[in-house]
Amino acid sequence: MQQLIEVTHVSRRGSSIRITIPKKVQEKLGVKEEDILGFYEEDGIVLLRKIN
Repeated sequence: MQQLIEVTHVSRRGSSIRITIPKKVQEKLGVKEEDILGFYEEDGIVLLRKIN
């Protein structure tokens, strides 16, 4: 069963859209500035993983 960790909003910056990763998710993934994240699709679900 999936558990909702946190929610965030989508915003526009120029011609791109962006999301902000909430602090709780940053801590859970160990994400910091300059890290690389990958977005994966599996059966219609988007997964976010820290690559480095």
